[in-house]
Amino acid sequence: MKKILGSVDRAVFGGSAAIYLALFIFIISAPAFAEKAIKDTLEYTFNNLGWIYILGASSLLLALLLAFSRFGNIRLGQPEDTPEYSFLSWMGMLFGAGIGVGLLYFGVNEPMTHFLASPFYENGHPTAAPDALRLTFLHWGLHPWALYCAAGLAMAYFQYRRGLPNRVSSCFEPMLGREGLKGPVAKIIDIFAIVATLCGVSTSAGFAATQFSAGFARQYGLPPGLYLVAVVIVLIGFLSTLSAMKGLEKGIKVISDLNMWLVLIMIAFMVIVGPLVFDLGLMLESIGSYFSKLVATSLFTDASGEVAKKVGFNWVGGWTVMYYAWWLAFAPFVGGFLADISKGRSIREFILACLFAPTVLCFIWFAFFGGTAMEWTLSGKITLETAQSMVSSSDESLFIFLSEAPIASLTIIITLCLSMTLIVTSVNSGTYVLAQRSRPGGAPDPPIGNRAFWGVFISLNALLFLWVGGMQALRNSSMVAALPFLFILILMIANTIRALLQEERGGKI
Repeated sequence: MKKILGSVDRAVFGGSAAIYLALFIFIISAPAFAEKAIKDTLEYTFNNLGWIYILGASSLLLALLLAFSRFGNIRLGQPEDTPEYSFLSWMGMLFGAGIGVGLLYFGVNEPMTHFLASPFYENGHPTAAPDALRLTFLHWGLHPWALYCAAGLAMAYFQYRRGLPNRVSSCFEPMLGREGLKGPVAKIIDIFAIVATLCGVSTSAGFAATQFSAGFARQYGLPPGLYLVAVVIVLIGFLSTLSAMKGLEKGIKVISDLNMWLVLIMIAFMVIVGPLVFDLGLMLESIGSYFSKLVATSLFTDASGEVAKKVGFNWVGGWTVMYYAWWLAFAPFVGGFLADISKGRSIREFILACLFAPTVLCFIWFAFFGGTAMEWTLSGKITLETAQSMVSSSDESLFIFLSEAPIASLTIIITLCLSMTLIVTSVNSGTYVLAQRSRPGGAPDPPIGNRAFWGVFISLNALLFLWVGGMQALRNSSMVAALPFLFILILMIANTIRALLQEERGGKI
């Protein structure tokens, strides 16, 4: 085993393996009970503790203040360090590792859902369109990137300024001390981060595989089902492992650059064939509404229950809280990967770029895809039945939409390629982070065998959950562990601020 994995941190690797082994045995021995237990735990958490997610995730937006503070000029590294990647490549790696897969999956589905089942306006009415986009921006705008930014900033600071390993536990050095980072508390934190990362990356792989297989089956007349999804997951695992084995520069960077070009091509296509004036006007109106109502919307909990009464379910728990829990499940891995690729950036550059560059790209994507779908529904270019199928068939929503647009056979193929490259970026980023964190001291450049092991393990994990309970079970399992990480993330930022103040008092700033 050592010849394959290289040296590993026995406590972190063994602890993570033990937790997952117990989880596997639990799921395989009693799949129905396991699925119900995970679902019930998640529902209880969302219904009773949703306000904690909302308050915690929104409070992390205050990290933006660090960018404009006296600490903003501090470089994540030594004074002579410069960024290793161009801005476009940097953004491509962040975007692909962060939520690129989700944009394809929900790019049409979510705006159309809020439009046809509006929580605040008449369903399907023109006034519901800007609000549908505003609510989508709430879930895909500043909040997820604030969570990623908070985790990434903390890990990058302690890695490059304090010379500590790229581990979540390193961010607790002011609290635990250098010796404490070798103790049981630090090990438990790192074990939890690995388990959360495995769940989050496996969820991404599952979403991408189900969407890819649905689009592929629709395009080529194949019967959809678990077997096709399984084949796609195996392909994702193979390509991701192959890319991760080539490292950051030759593997992940190249695919991330390709992602950005394919995303720009698809946006340019929608600019040409979509209702440009409508989409631009809708985007500007929705952005204005989003920022003008940001505080109120961010802290909206539907305490009176009026929205739940209108839509027939706990809308805040089913949408906003669900998303915050999902982003939290991704934060340990995306934050760690962000830290790895951000050496030489200043704190101000890191925060502003991570918060606003991907957010703007998300705004544009949803405006041109979701906005066009809404306008075509309002104008009668697509039938109400087709529009409703974009809501009910989330796996196929983007492909149903593209089928109504010109040159569908070409754009669907491009979308399938983009879906594959985005998930490969996400999985091999996670593979690299997992391999690094399972090594003694979080040593960089993990051996090829270690990266390959985690790539295979992610694929097997996704297959197991899909076999037991489908995407819902896979997603629920990743979100169950999210609430504890919210408190860990807040402590990571608190420790970072404490370390910055210590550095200032030491005359190093």
